[in-house]
Amino acid sequence: MSAGSRPGLTTALGRYAVEADLSGVPAAALALARRTLVDTVGVALGARHDPAVMIARTLVGTGGGGATVLTDGTSVRDFDAALLNGVAAHALDYDDVVDALYGHPSTVLWPALLATGEDRGSTTRELVDAYLVAFDVELALTEGFTLRRHYARGWHSTATLGVLGAAAGVARLLGATPEQAAVALGIAASMAGGSRQNFGTMTKPLHAGLAARDGVLAARLATAGFTADTTQLEGPLGFFALYGDGPGDLDRVLPALPAEPGTAVLAHGVNVKKYPACYNTQRTLDAALEIAARGLDPAEIDEVRLTVEPGGLDPLIHHRPTTGLEGKFSAEYAVAAALLDRAIGLRTYTTDAVRRPAAQQLLARVWVAEQARPPLGPSEWDQAYAVLEVGYRSGKRETNRVDVPHGDRRAPLDDADLRRKFVDCLDFAGLGAAADTVHTQLTAFGDDTPFTGFGALAAAR
Repeated sequence: MSAGSRPGLTTALGRYAVEADLSGVPAAALALARRTLVDTVGVALGARHDPAVMIARTLVGTGGGGATVLTDGTSVRDFDAALLNGVAAHALDYDDVVDALYGHPSTVLWPALLATGEDRGSTTRELVDAYLVAFDVELALTEGFTLRRHYARGWHSTATLGVLGAAAGVARLLGATPEQAAVALGIAASMAGGSRQNFGTMTKPLHAGLAARDGVLAARLATAGFTADTTQLEGPLGFFALYGDGPGDLDRVLPALPAEPGTAVLAHGVNVKKYPACYNTQRTLDAALEIAARGLDPAEIDEVRLTVEPGGLDPLIHHRPTTGLEGKFSAEYAVAAALLDRAIGLRTYTTDAVRRPAAQQLLARVWVAEQARPPLGPSEWDQAYAVLEVGYRSGKRETNRVDVPHGDRRAPLDDADLRRKFVDCLDFAGLGAAADTVHTQLTAFGDDTPFTGFGALAAAR
């Protein structure tokens, strides 16, 4: 990549993070940022009783501070709140996805920004602007290497790039100088990590929590005078040299920053999950549910064949899941659960649901494969596809194909659907009494009102 021949990238991104003028950002960008906020807070609250969240809470944030832990309402230091809320936001694997990132931006960015913003008394508009700038920076960074190769090697891009986006956004909230913001990126780049081998365990949401925490910590250290190499990203021993592994072009990064700051979120769009499982199962779930709605008898199924695009099975590493978390990363379980239950919800992914004999027996008859040319329908596809073929003992066969799942940026959930998801998450956590008030608060983000937390949750706990 000749990374060393391209000085100035880290410095330029740091300058952009703190100096980008968002005073004229389009209303559509502000609205989409608010939608990501509603979704992220909702799924974080939905994980209130998740074991990963509860275990992390016993070990993190025992001291006081000015930032709220969403799931229990206690106040801790901002970087501790960022960690705990990041774990919670990713624990159900119900949070948003961006295709170009091949990961989950908001589960890192919002926990980091809300924690620091509350601690500092930032306005809700400052928080929204920081999210949009962090999104701009994070998505520009994806242009610096072949992200699919980075992901295929085992890196969890939600965390490896999320920590840099979080550092950029928090540096802006802290009023960092351009030099300090570059240092924050330099520190954060040394914190990047996250192994996909841990998908299907509590450590996957920990990746998001650590990235959120470390983004806050990097920006805090930088503004306190800590030092780092301000050519870290482009340097010969730096981020892209370490994580790029192959063809990449650092000259593409800065031009990828939007000419109108804060609008990368509009250019790339955000996918909001309809189902609480890995995004690579969403097409499969839609396809299977449509077949199930035809009135099939699961007991008569002989075999099911699922075909997806090349790379579509990369995150779906659990072919014989035995826990709820493993089930979220199992194409076979997605098919079995949809065909058996004809509905998918938060309770689909409990360990008891995954282990039930009917599900285990059916998922063992599901065959999965990747193929460039779909076995059904047009040979062309955009980004991804899922083809499901269900064969019955009688010889009858049923087929279905889904290219664009419900909730995709090209087929977004409407406001009513998003609100239903939010309310369902809070009901699942026993916080339904606060759903209307908190939803109204979130959808009003973007003015000069100081953010002081979510007090309406206190009475509902």
